[in-house]
Amino acid sequence: MKTITVKADNEFNAVLNRLTVRLHTTRSKVIRDAVRNYSRQLDKDELRQKILSASRKTRKQARQTTTDFIAADSDGL
Repeated sequence: MKTITVKADNEFNAVLNRLTVRLHTTRSKVIRDAVRNYSRQLDKDELRQKILSASRKTRKQARQTTTDFIAADSDGL
């Protein structure tokens, strides 16, 4: 495992210490888990945005198809 040094202000250090006591684990594990969770959350947010974009595109295409169908149905044939 690699060693990484992190500079922490007093508030961050206090939060980290409280978490280690609360979770009965090490400071390193708390930080590793936090970074992994943050990465997963970013991935979820990115996927959510892709799905939203695809949904908007699909809705736009569905509206156009409906408009085309109505126009074809109204042409008197």
